[in-house]
Amino acid sequence: MDTDAAGQGTAKVRLSKSLSAGEKAATASRKEKIKAALAELGIPHDSDNVPNIAVLGSGGGLRATIALCGTLVELKNHDLLDCAMYLTGVSGSTWCMTSFYKTENWTERLQELETLQRESLTQDRWEFEIAARALLKAASDENYSLTEFWSYFVVYQMLNELDETTLSELRGSSENGKNPYPVYAAVNNNTYAENLAGTWFEFTPHEVGIPDLGAYVDTKYFGSVFENGQMIEEKEEKNICYLQGLWGSAYGRKADMNKIIRDALGLFRVSMRRYSGGFHLFYKLYHVLMKTTTCLHQWKWGTTNNFLYKCCGDEVYNLSSEKTISLIDAGPAINTAYPLILHPERNVKLILSFDFSSRDPFMTIEKAADHCAKFGIKFPKIDEIKSEDKNNPSGCYIFRGKDAPTVMHFPLFNKDNCPGKIAEYKMQFATNKLKYSNGEIEKLLAAAKKNVVNARQKIWEEIERAVAPSS
Repeated sequence: MDTDAAGQGTAKVRLSKSLSAGEKAATASRKEKIKAALAELGIPHDSDNVPNIAVLGSGGGLRATIALCGTLVELKNHDLLDCAMYLTGVSGSTWCMTSFYKTENWTERLQELETLQRESLTQDRWEFEIAARALLKAASDENYSLTEFWSYFVVYQMLNELDETTLSELRGSSENGKNPYPVYAAVNNNTYAENLAGTWFEFTPHEVGIPDLGAYVDTKYFGSVFENGQMIEEKEEKNICYLQGLWGSAYGRKADMNKIIRDALGLFRVSMRRYSGGFHLFYKLYHVLMKTTTCLHQWKWGTTNNFLYKCCGDEVYNLSSEKTISLIDAGPAINTAYPLILHPERNVKLILSFDFSSRDPFMTIEKAADHCAKFGIKFPKIDEIKSEDKNNPSGCYIFRGKDAPTVMHFPLFNKDNCPGKIAEYKMQFATNKLKYSNGEIEKLLAAAKKNVVNARQKIWEEIERAVAPSS
């Protein structure tokens, strides 16, 4: 970010395909932790050139939130998590990540955080007054959309927390070297179906931007008004609860989303009645109700000020000609953030992709291969998957290619961790499931952890292969 001499802030769009200064510093610090972890595991490595390893968590609602928690706990138990440079999430995986990164040394406290997650998900802490206050504030913005309502009246109920911290406030836990560097994903609602350039947006504690176009703004100014690459009006930074709604706004079929929102609107109407005697407050709540209903009819999601407005020329699929853009969950594009982690300067050589999807267990990696082929990105060849594997997958698949990163692909439910019960598990832990009992959380955690336990030797071997000193 550029600032004036007084430090008052003359923020500009950064036009570059290089990593942010914050990410460079954070990953340099993390590299020292990785070297120590490799030494602890007895893995030979070139201390001057340690290739990066990334852990990817897919979308999948609360199923992904819980499963990523179990996955990270077990990777840590086997001293494998400390070898990872990056942790990237889509949708429900981002909900787990943001809750962890509030703790500066979270990788060292995973057992404790697992317990806290279980307690949070099984307790009813949602309060109408807190949600309504947040919604009233959000509705005063001209860019109000269903995302705000979804965040405060659905995601808040599911996670039992309205997190008012901001992403930029979590820089400490990404800079201290103790944790992998986090990358969160969203996509442009108007371009993802055609997979056009400029579709994928990344969110880190330092910057929000579009890697394939090389355009970024400081995370503190995401949502502020920009023109010609210069900030002309600063807006308050969006809180984590809003971002959780933005990143996790694709919840199965549109019909499922529609029903969930209409049910939440019904709760909103019922709760409003207690304020019918206070005309001023009741009127404001009624105004929010009408505004949300209009957004529902228009199916308006994730509207925010476009920091590329009048910045880069109309040739970039009209991105520069629109004052606002619509960002949504990356799940409908690719349910795992391969396009972000494959940024050339991230130099990722090994990807541990934990797929928590409920449908075809290979759809994410096949879509990733298609994306990479279209944009000339090196990616291993994905051989045709046998139909029996799609219906009854193993717990781990390894894909390698010349001059391409190695991908280890882990379907959540498989013949190794729930033999003969894959369909049963998928039904019990459906994406549109909004609440989990203690017993269900324990069962899902066990399945996710078993995946890591079963594959720990293979993971060790692939890390050894990735970081082996050049001959």
